[in-house]
Amino acid sequence: MQFSFEIKDLIYLGSIFLGFITGTVLLIFGFKKKKANILIGLSYLTISYAVFLVFLISSGYHVHFPQLYRTGNIAGLIFAPLSYLYIRQIIEDRPLKLVDILHFVPALIFIIDFFPILFLIPVEEKIALIQSEIDDPAVFVYFNQSRFFPPNFYTYARTLLILAYWVASVFILFRFGKTFEKKKNAFGKEWIVWMKTFLISNLLLFVPFLLLSRIVDSQLGFDLLHFSAAIVILINSIMVLFFPKVLYGLDEFDFILSQEKELQENEKQESHTLTPEKIKTIEKNLHRVIEEEKVFLQNGLTISELAQKAEIPNYLLTIYLNQVIGVSFTDYINKKRVDECCSRIKNGDLQHITLEGLGISCGFNNRNSFISSFKKYMGITPSVFSKSLNG
Repeated sequence: MQFSFEIKDLIYLGSIFLGFITGTVLLIFGFKKKKANILIGLSYLTISYAVFLVFLISSGYHVHFPQLYRTGNIAGLIFAPLSYLYIRQIIEDRPLKLVDILHFVPALIFIIDFFPILFLIPVEEKIALIQSEIDDPAVFVYFNQSRFFPPNFYTYARTLLILAYWVASVFILFRFGKTFEKKKNAFGKEWIVWMKTFLISNLLLFVPFLLLSRIVDSQLGFDLLHFSAAIVILINSIMVLFFPKVLYGLDEFDFILSQEKELQENEKQESHTLTPEKIKTIEKNLHRVIEEEKVFLQNGLTISELAQKAEIPNYLLTIYLNQVIGVSFTDYINKKRVDECCSRIKNGDLQHITLEGLGISCGFNNRNSFISSFKKYMGITPSVFSKSLNG
């Protein structure tokens, strides 16, 4: 079996290779460091697999891989939900739940629709089906064997599905992205820049096809949709190399943890330096920035930022919080935020703002962290607390 490739085929192969490499790296470091990267790694792998099937169709080599017949669309239907879930989990810090399986219902419908072709018919019949359509790639992706839908339904449905998840991702990014950008550490800012680049390049997955598919010939329409996906993989795989903190699973939380670890080591070395005079100075400075300036209302406040604002060395602030007050930095700040929320609820702020808005205005990054912290320190949810005041 001899292979000959055109320039377009080489671009397909290059994008597939880079996509699989990038997805694998993200997956590996996702398991080691940041679990959310598993989702984006799988997204890279699934879209790369889908483009691999497109290459087999475009080049005519699909007949040599009949076992893969009609499997590309499964990957095409799940890569967009995977990237959306990744963005949501990173920005909103929301873990996956069982209900998130619903995002993969379209892929499940396709599998049920094509179940006989995927699992029941012999290889010889798959080869015959491939040969009957392989000369016209545009017709090949009409999915004429569908038992439930008319020809070409899946191509348009998949494109609109990708568009819907793209809009949902952009909505989340613009809704919560400012919280990330307010953080002065480089990790959150770097992730936002990368994600904007990622979403802008993903416009190629649907905009050219939706605008031009009706006015160009079928072959060009095929390329507008599928070759554009190869270009997207190339762009995103190359761009992620410029964001190693994303690629290797580093983020602002890793930075904070490593910083606190360093401060804890300093604590052991410098514990003898916390004199009564220094404790008095620390308490005075903290009272100024916490009680008067209320810096804890800043979303994403780190211990370094608090120490800088209070004009206290990092390690001394850590020693003071851990040894004198007996709390961690996170507990100290979140307790102040919860106290502020309680004060505002008592003042009737919930009549003019949502729970989520109240939490974010008091320094929490999202609704989930607000409610969990409130329950931790108050023993009840904010809504129950509000009702108890009215009752």
